[in-house]
Amino acid sequence: MARLIKHSYARLEIDQDLGLGMMLWLTHFFPEEAWAEVQSTRALANLDRMWIDPPGYFCRGPGLPHIKFAFTNYGVSLGLQAVGAHPERVARLNSFFAEYQSGDHYDTDAITHVMACVSHFPGEFIADGS
Repeated sequence: MARLIKHSYARLEIDQDLGLGMMLWLTHFFPEEAWAEVQSTRALANLDRMWIDPPGYFCRGPGLPHIKFAFTNYGVSLGLQAVGAHPERVARLNSFFAEYQSGDHYDTDAITHVMACVSHFPGEFIADGS
């Protein structure tokens, strides 16, 4: 895994909400590594372009401002909390998705509710346990 990351991190461009959140989460375990610094900076910049304000959520990807999923936003929330970035956005997306209904299976799928819990209570998923 280390060899794969070292050979690909400089070229790796992620442009999907959940992928960016999970990359942030992964980088927080290795904050001093060059790949983690590059990828966390890149992920935060891409997420800045995907933040839809108002009402306060991350779109699925660049150029897709109306496509949003609660469970993927909750994954972004975990990544942001892991690196200590944008607590105001975490609060806003949690508030938005507390009321939002997509009208499809994601409203009742377990993954949505599990990820909501992770977003609200990330402690065990973050290296320092906060």
